[in-house]
Amino acid sequence: MPKRVQSPSSINTYKQCARKYFYQYILKLPTKPSIHLIRGSIVHEILEHFFSLDTAAFDEQEYAFGLRSYVTAQLLKLWKQNQKRLSSLGLTAQELEHYLIDSQDQLHRFVERFCKRIADKMSQGLSFAEAFKHLTPRVEEEIKNTEFSVRGFIDAIHESDDKIVIMDYKTSKKDELTEAYRLQLAIYALLYYEKHHKLPDKVGIDFLKFGEQTLEVDEAMVEYAKREIRFIHEHTESAEINDYERTITPLCKWNGGQCDFYDVCKPHG
Repeated sequence: MPKRVQSPSSINTYKQCARKYFYQYILKLPTKPSIHLIRGSIVHEILEHFFSLDTAAFDEQEYAFGLRSYVTAQLLKLWKQNQKRLSSLGLTAQELEHYLIDSQDQLHRFVERFCKRIADKMSQGLSFAEAFKHLTPRVEEEIKNTEFSVRGFIDAIHESDDKIVIMDYKTSKKDELTEAYRLQLAIYALLYYEKHHKLPDKVGIDFLKFGEQTLEVDEAMVEYAKREIRFIHEHTESAEINDYERTITPLCKWNGGQCDFYDVCKPHG
């Protein structure tokens, strides 16, 4: 069995820059907090608990207002709880306010899309509680596979209407299905298949700011994931820094930020 358990994040880190992989996953150097990581964590936590709401507490006619109020209240609560971390980022009060408002907007858009599905189910004769339950996915499920020595945390697995759809939430400012996202989704499809012996029908990204994009799952997607996982295992057996080449790109340093390991790597030195 390979020494290291990989993940979509570690695999995509290697593909971006092998030296960055070395610093983060072999030397395990600390990474720096960022507004994107903190905000993303807060939003994911809200969505993780969203589907465990007590539907009996919501009015059948005003459920949309109630759900929007819930995510707003949770956002303000978690934002306050993370105030110390947020204040340490060096952002201005206006910048932090921008991210707070943007996070609220993304959550409200998610609720709006979900409420449209609720309304569709209710038009078929279901009550609000029945519709909510029918549309509730399994959330934050960790799937490990020892054969491929890989694991992943899946945000939402929808198993309804005889369809299996795996979704990942993103707070990105663009709705582009990048190659990194496609690989992440392919690995999720593989993990689901290896655990349940059945391919999911679709995998996709819920770009909370824009909406969902999905891909049909087939054998080619799963084989692609297998090849990439094997490639990473083959190229990360060493613990020697010289076996991990630097990839110097604008991602090393950009206007307003730099790679977590820029100072130790010194790519432009």
